[in-house]
Amino acid sequence: MSFVRGLSSGLALLTLSAPAASQLLITEYVEGSSNNKAIELTNLSESNINLADYSIQLAFNESTEFTKTISLNAAELAPGESYVLHHDDAASEIQDIGNQFSGSLTFNGNDTVALFQDDSLIDSLGQLGDTQDYAIDVTLRRNPDITDGRTDVESEFNVDEQWTSYSKDTFDGLGCSGLETCGNTSPPPKPFMCDFNNLTPIYQIQGDGDRSPMVPEDGIESDDTYFVSGIVTMRGESLFKGFYLQDPIGDGDNATSDGIYVYLEGEAAPDTIQPGTEICLEATVKEYYGNTQLDVSDSAYRILSTGNEALAPVPLRVEEGETLHDALERHEGMQVALDADSPLVITRNFSYDYDASRNNLVLANESPLYNPTHMHGAETQAAQDLAAANAVSRVYVESDYKAKDGELPWFDNFNPVDGYLRMGDQLTGLTAMVGYSYDEYRLVVTNTIGSGDIIRDPENERVDEPTTKTEQGLKVAGFNVLNYFNSFAEAGNPNPMCTEAEVGPNDDCYRGAGSLEEFELQQEKLVNAIIAMDADVVALMEIENNGFDSNSAVQSLVNAINDKQADKKAHYQNVDVEKSDLFFKEEPGFEDIGYFGTDAITVGLIYRADAVKAKGKAQQIQMPEQHAPVEGDGVKSAFQRHAMLQTFTVPGEKEPLSVVVNHFKSKGSTCWEDDQLPEGEEDIQGSCNNFRVSAAKVLGESLNDIDGDVLVMGDLNSYGMEDPILTLTSIDGSGREGLIYTASHTTLNGEVYEQQGQAITQSYGLINLKGKEDYSYSYEGELGSLDYALANPALADKVTAVEAWHINAAESNLFEYSEDYTGDLEKSDNIYSSSDHDPIIVTVDYHSLDGKTEGEDDSGGSIPLSAIIALAAIALLRRHHR
Repeated sequence: MSFVRGLSSGLALLTLSAPAASQLLITEYVEGSSNNKAIELTNLSESNINLADYSIQLAFNESTEFTKTISLNAAELAPGESYVLHHDDAASEIQDIGNQFSGSLTFNGNDTVALFQDDSLIDSLGQLGDTQDYAIDVTLRRNPDITDGRTDVESEFNVDEQWTSYSKDTFDGLGCSGLETCGNTSPPPKPFMCDFNNLTPIYQIQGDGDRSPMVPEDGIESDDTYFVSGIVTMRGESLFKGFYLQDPIGDGDNATSDGIYVYLEGEAAPDTIQPGTEICLEATVKEYYGNTQLDVSDSAYRILSTGNEALAPVPLRVEEGETLHDALERHEGMQVALDADSPLVITRNFSYDYDASRNNLVLANESPLYNPTHMHGAETQAAQDLAAANAVSRVYVESDYKAKDGELPWFDNFNPVDGYLRMGDQLTGLTAMVGYSYDEYRLVVTNTIGSGDIIRDPENERVDEPTTKTEQGLKVAGFNVLNYFNSFAEAGNPNPMCTEAEVGPNDDCYRGAGSLEEFELQQEKLVNAIIAMDADVVALMEIENNGFDSNSAVQSLVNAINDKQADKKAHYQNVDVEKSDLFFKEEPGFEDIGYFGTDAITVGLIYRADAVKAKGKAQQIQMPEQHAPVEGDGVKSAFQRHAMLQTFTVPGEKEPLSVVVNHFKSKGSTCWEDDQLPEGEEDIQGSCNNFRVSAAKVLGESLNDIDGDVLVMGDLNSYGMEDPILTLTSIDGSGREGLIYTASHTTLNGEVYEQQGQAITQSYGLINLKGKEDYSYSYEGELGSLDYALANPALADKVTAVEAWHINAAESNLFEYSEDYTGDLEKSDNIYSSSDHDPIIVTVDYHSLDGKTEGEDDSGGSIPLSAIIALAAIALLRRHHR
């Protein structure tokens, strides 16, 4: 910025407008031989001064106007520090000490030298319009008692009033304020000067590929540095320290990005760098874990201008034939906008990201992602292709600052009642920088949106009651109740996995609510959900294994449900379990309680006696154990939760209904087979897959001799096309024939079951009543089902409806009862996020077969399996098509 004023009109304003308290003064003046010209500035205040707002201006000979301006670099000057501006061809003694050079610093002893802050005169030497020499061939040092600048450039200048003179080419006082020599032992850092003749455009640095053409293929950083200029679009202060820079014009090539991330040696960008600031810098180009960025060192940047008009974000589109990651690469470092035509939808709701240690969410291209082995057999090419497609079809969304627990910083009024997000939602109006970290693309949000900016398919909206509630018939539901533990909160029976009768949330065996408040919220949400399901039989998983009496968790839940239902016909009761199937722990406080297995959690069955009658007591289907020898004398053991079978009679029906509730081994623990895999390799189906196949085999064999209708419900920890489900249903067409094996070193009921894993070549013929895309669970941004309703053919003919009621998997798990990562987020006792699994509800209409032979339709043919699968798609999350 050049400042020019006339003698008569400008001098009064200059004097009056000078800020009295800036206390940045000219403290040394060198007018030596040849180009030995230098001006020293010193900060005499008690706080830092940024020189970006200051300039040296010159008026030559008898001129009454300042005609040359030298802007100072954006340097922070601490109290007491000095800054030296010099001619670029000055003596080496001056250059070694100098902070900034300029070929425009060409004053002589009769020229006026002035210091300006923006448009305000701060200090000066000389008199405008006066041609007399006041300081030629001399070095001047400001007297120490002078602390205020001289702002009257119209009056006569008397050098002796404030200055002490030294002989020509005296440089030993430069770099420090005072009359003595500085005693410099090392030169200050060289100032940054932008080479405007050799600027490299950002789009050339980005190139049209995954890597910058400036970075060698076998390296991560360019060999050379590059001068780059652009407009700041966002500053980073926390997670992404530095700032984003964008070319204001671009090259018009859709394949190259016009923006780039600038890294400032791990420091946050200074306050002088704001959106709209024009900057020139010198940097190396770096590929940092896949992100092209500029690495600036030694403050090698300069602010050229401020307050420029903000650059408009670019609508994000994924072009035909490219992946989402391809599109993000084309926009890397740029600000993009998500609008109604954006193809991105939520595939993982706002929740805790353990890899990045923060709350965030994930968007996917076109539709939520599905787990590869839920859709295709493991190790098939189709599963591998889907896994590869998923990996390039997602992007994380977060803010620059790590979100506070329970806060969604870019979404207004986030809460579980009317400020919620659902899987499959579009976020319109959102603007964000395209960044990259933790080996994933990330949208760093730059604005705030609200509930009105959400586009939600009506088929994906919350439903307060199951769609199948109005279906006629007997209803059986399966529900994983997310560690419903009452031993701590209600002083219920002790847990057999604990060593003491008293248990609390810090005990290794305890998995439930961490406080009485959490437990009460959990109980209320579960009760509301189960009442809304209105099922006649409910199979429960993840309920505390502390017996079946009045102090047990299962009875606690039953009591809470019944207390909220005035109609006694709607009340539930527990099944009775054969005493011989219960485990009694021989320790004080445990010996009189019958436990179903030895895990901290178990399964349970509750039912309405007015709808069905329990035929005898519930029985245990014992699951296998694994005890494998390891190197030395050790043994690696793994256990499974036993299944529970209860046979019911249905009023008016001849054939009984047997309901089996199961909870197979989790994918998170390890079994012997996992240790045999090559280092770094994992089973795509999760840990203990073979052990779950063993459980499926034992279960399938146990069902062969059961008469009547059989319904298998439960959390089988197996996606739809994984080996355990295929073992129970059908291997045909899965591509897994001959590749499914049980676990080795297994026992059953204390006897050796299979010493060597066996191939499964024939499945047990149960019918999976749920369609592939009818999910019940979300993990790591991929949908699938771990929860099942499997029927024998006799029962499948009578099933009229199957529903995965999406009250949990589509929601944010921050709405669950737990206070982990939720901070001050308000909670609700509504049914949503009552668990992390969706309940499965099956409707069986026995009367639909009146007058017909079971298994026949009106024309005498069998009811096709496709009809069953169609019923399973009632709550299907619709894909987005554009």
